[in-house]
Amino acid sequence: MLTALAVSVPAQAAADEFRTITREGVVLQYQRVAKAVTPMKGTGPTRSDFDGDGVDDVAITSDLWNTGLPHYPTGLVVVRYSSAPQVDYYAGVLSTGSGCGCFGAALAAGDFNGDGYDDLAIGDSDEVDPGNKTHAGGVWVFPGSRTGLLVDSAQHFNQSSPGVPGAAEDYDWFGSALAAGDINGDGRDDLAIGAFGEAIGSVEEAGAVTVLYGGVSGLRTTGVQQLHQNQAAVPGSAERRDHFGGTLAIGKFNNNKYADLVIGAPQENDGNAWTGTGMVTLMWGSANGVKLSGATSVTGAAVQKATGRADTIAWYLGDALAIGDVNGDGFSEVIAGASGAQTPHINGGLIAVFTGRSGGLSGSAVKIITQRTAGMPGSPESDDRFGAALAVGDVTGDGRADVLVGAPGEAIGTKTGAGTVVLLKGSASGLTGSGAQGFDQDHSVVPGGAERDDRFGGAVAILNLDGKGPLDALVASAGEEVAGDQAGYPSGTVSRFHGSASGLVPQAGSWSGVSLSTDRLRPMSFGMRIVGPHS
Repeated sequence: MLTALAVSVPAQAAADEFRTITREGVVLQYQRVAKAVTPMKGTGPTRSDFDGDGVDDVAITSDLWNTGLPHYPTGLVVVRYSSAPQVDYYAGVLSTGSGCGCFGAALAAGDFNGDGYDDLAIGDSDEVDPGNKTHAGGVWVFPGSRTGLLVDSAQHFNQSSPGVPGAAEDYDWFGSALAAGDINGDGRDDLAIGAFGEAIGSVEEAGAVTVLYGGVSGLRTTGVQQLHQNQAAVPGSAERRDHFGGTLAIGKFNNNKYADLVIGAPQENDGNAWTGTGMVTLMWGSANGVKLSGATSVTGAAVQKATGRADTIAWYLGDALAIGDVNGDGFSEVIAGASGAQTPHINGGLIAVFTGRSGGLSGSAVKIITQRTAGMPGSPESDDRFGAALAVGDVTGDGRADVLVGAPGEAIGTKTGAGTVVLLKGSASGLTGSGAQGFDQDHSVVPGGAERDDRFGGAVAILNLDGKGPLDALVASAGEEVAGDQAGYPSGTVSRFHGSASGLVPQAGSWSGVSLSTDRLRPMSFGMRIVGPHS
């Protein structure tokens, strides 16, 4: 249950507005609700600062009750600002008689036009193409500004947009994964878009990734790149249900000026390999975009030796991805989750930490961490799903990135699926279990209480929430039921943690779907995704 709320229901005021926005024939529902704020001015790095005040703003995905919208919604993204005096709500539209609630299935923040304000990209992987009526997927992009996100300047992209490769087909899942970063080093962020269901020739669900590059007016459809495994530059080959592009991350694996692209294919070799499945591919950035040479990849089978145990197998390696310099040597590590790993418990989960270096990824330069690693809180159990969610950033202020790992299936006592998170602290020797912190909702100060199927840790983010000092963290519990919820229809909550030299410090109070309800909208399962530098 929810013990306290940090945010009350947004006050209704004359400035509130509701309207629909249409781009390329696709309709978006939008509500802005006025909210009293005290403007902030932060220092230090930011990752999703839409209003430019030096403090990160927060975009969070939820399902919702359709209480007063003109069109049936397919999901909701709520944006809370640190200084802009409003809360923004974006909802998709179900334009045919069936479909999933996939609006907000992926979120990414990046400064695509280089104006100093972060912009927000929202994926809707089941969006219906207005031209051929296929459930192919699309992406919305909203520019940031001093007054928050500019809905009237929204861009929209799908595979029918002029200049975007491919064609809109049923269940391409275009927009199911997103990642932002400056791949070509021009000072503007670029956007990678996953379409894990894309057919390559006659090979169904092989998957593809589309890269849009930033420009003065935002993302542009000139110079777009599409990547798939039947290209000579991309390791592997397109096979049915590889799901190449199922996850994405962008960051500097080496120490040049170009960010690099990491692509997960979690179903690679599924059913064909018995020592591990899934694949992670690294493609280098360059002045011309993603470099079409020098790519490296590692499969789940290739890291089996590094586990050091015959009973630990990386099934579905790459079902979560993040990048950060955990040892402070100037080269970032790639952290890949395999939440379905055998440890030896089925779906116990693990993470693989690939050492940053100029040669790319290697199965011989990787460290495997599970809940059996020395110093780790808790113990492995079936269906813990350790590694299902990842976020990377320096929360201790020592100049090295730390890694926050979600295990939303963790049982707390007899309460299955209650969930937990573990903070692994960066060090000169990389990630270890030494000094690791574990938190669940039965932990002192953490709001709520551990309950069955809360899924605490199902989504995590590391952001600058207080505008000072080390980075902070958000942890979602999308299955959390609060006072007033109908049984089985959870509002969901998001809890805050501040960074400190000793690690994360839980804060009293949390945000819930109920606390962010409006006259038209009531978020449900709030916290399905949180914007941050991850897929």
